[in-house]
Amino acid sequence: MPTLEQRLTDYLATITGSASDFRDAPGAAASRLPLFLRERYQLRSLGLFGRECLMALETPGWETGSPAEYAAHAQTMLAQFSEPVTLVVPQVASYARNRMVQAGIPFIVPGSQLFMPFMMVDLRERFSTPATDAGQPLTPAAQCILLYHLLRTPLHGMPLQDIAKLTGYSAMMVTRVKDEWETNSLCQTSRVGRSVVVEFAANGLELWRKAEPLLSSPARKKHWGRWSRPERPALAAGYTALSRTTMMVEDDPVPIVALHRKDFRALHEKETFRTVSEYEEANVLIQEWSYNPRLLSDGPCVDPLSLMLSLRADNDDRVQQQLQTVLDGAFSGASPNK
Repeated sequence: MPTLEQRLTDYLATITGSASDFRDAPGAAASRLPLFLRERYQLRSLGLFGRECLMALETPGWETGSPAEYAAHAQTMLAQFSEPVTLVVPQVASYARNRMVQAGIPFIVPGSQLFMPFMMVDLRERFSTPATDAGQPLTPAAQCILLYHLLRTPLHGMPLQDIAKLTGYSAMMVTRVKDEWETNSLCQTSRVGRSVVVEFAANGLELWRKAEPLLSSPARKKHWGRWSRPERPALAAGYTALSRTTMMVEDDPVPIVALHRKDFRALHEKETFRTVSEYEEANVLIQEWSYNPRLLSDGPCVDPLSLMLSLRADNDDRVQQQLQTVLDGAFSGASPNK
């Protein structure tokens, strides 16, 4: 599957009639951005019509942002660089595109739309569904909603718009999730009246086993640190959760918790958490998750299937034995989170 930069290169070649010359933005430029923007975007410099343009390419795995969110990102970059930075994103809905144009946000959806008001505009309606290769890991949204189906509410036979309302994801994101599932033979769809409904290829444990090779640990980063007070949305995770839901004895006195990356950034902004360089100084280890653990658990611990995915690479036989207990409980109706 072509990268976003490759798609952008091909698209600009069709628009301008010549190959684009991409370069990494100066390191000092990127370092001026807040951490969350450095994680979300890769800054690239592009020579276009004799002018240097800054492009911010959204890194893989992010959910499509709202117009307001992208506007805030663009304004922050404008304030830092005193020149417009063009956001390059995989896809936006038509309503979001209109709002971004009205707000004057420079953006490009490669192969679909380009809005650089200081230079050129291409807003023809040419929506295409990005191809998804079979066997590739599911995106965080596709994984989260699949686990939601397995653990919380069955989605079999449910219209896509109802899945969106139930899970809090956008309708466009759920459509992309459906495409990933279909590509990997996890589901098929049918039309009922005006609605598209999902029909899964297997149930329960069978579906889990079919999907497991496509699933990843939701814990993308970890942060040793100190917080002045526990964060309410934080759920016990990792070995802490394993010890609370099985016979595993927890040796480490520092609790491990999970937070969605958005909640982790909010924690930093409120200055109730700071990272530490020495383990002995820490009173918490925060796992920064690629999806919201609260969507899958109402209890004090993260859901059992995400817990298993986060620890399945551990070679300790005791851990693997307890993870099997967690898995058995998840599909027997005896999950400790229920």
